Amino acid sequence: MITGFIPVFEQRLEKLKNTLKIELQRAKSERRKDVMKTLVKDAKKLQKTINEVKKENAQVCPHCGGEL
Repeated sequence: MITGFIPVFEQRLEKLKNTLKIELQRAKSERRKDVMKTLVKDAKKLQKTINEVKKENAQVCPHCGGEL
């Protein structure tokens, strides 16, 4: 995957988290459950993609295998 899109994905993830936080600040009776489910689903998908790309492109020590 192209690593140039990582900052774009991270910004999108932050926006999703902020939107979800705003939705959670509403009264329980006013919350839109379907919107919250969609936000959580999209956020998890983006987080998984970001983690996969970072893990894939991480440099490791040839001796111990730790990250550099």
